[in-house]
Amino acid sequence: MNSPGSLTLWQHLEELRKRLLVSLAAVGVVSIAAYACSDLLLGILLRPVAGAIRELYFFSPAEAFLVKLQVAFLAGLTAAFPIVASQAWFFVSPGLHEREKRIVIPAGLVTSVLFAGGAVFCYRIVVPAAVRFFLGMQSEVLRPLISVREYVDFLTQLLVAFGVAFNLPVFVMALVFAGVTDAARLGKFRRHAVVLILVAAAVLTPGPDVASQFFLAVPLVFLFELSIAAASLVGFFRKGKKP
Repeated sequence: MNSPGSLTLWQHLEELRKRLLVSLAAVGVVSIAAYACSDLLLGILLRPVAGAIRELYFFSPAEAFLVKLQVAFLAGLTAAFPIVASQAWFFVSPGLHEREKRIVIPAGLVTSVLFAGGAVFCYRIVVPAAVRFFLGMQSEVLRPLISVREYVDFLTQLLVAFGVAFNLPVFVMALVFAGVTDAARLGKFRRHAVVLILVAAAVLTPGPDVASQFFLAVPLVFLFELSIAAASLVGFFRKGKKP
């Protein structure tokens, strides 16, 4: 068998094709199964706003079908993520050193946990507050008629934004391990970081909703402070001292 370093470009592409096919097959099979439960899944997506929104509407003949496909695909991608991640790992692992392999697996687990934590936090706390804020804009001449596509898109954007944003400690620790920064520099950068976090919260959250921006910014500030503490621990261990 050829060593990873001796593989040709075409062999790398063939290996990539195989991993992609396995990943797509896994997502496709789970998505097909999830489509049969699409109404149940839509009901779950509506739970955070059950007191404010009772029904969703579609405004074109194909909209309901396309939204069910979208929900089924998202469910399939989520459920099949371990398979997709394992295929990505099998593709890149031959080119990694042992030290890098020991770091990548824990980092992947932490990233997944933080992403899930951000999505759950958004689902339970942020989405209800954001929807109440927006629906509070109704008046005698303005009445809400919520499109199912618009609601699913709105919810998906928020869940992804919070999931990605909650991985701030992973990004910061990657910079620390790469030697780009350390705890002292992060501490001096604190004020600038808060401003950037506020800007990022405004960009990542859909619409001008101040409530969802606030709910994203506060955890990010906390996670940044947690990153500084973790960077301090890394500095102690690198110097051979106990914290």
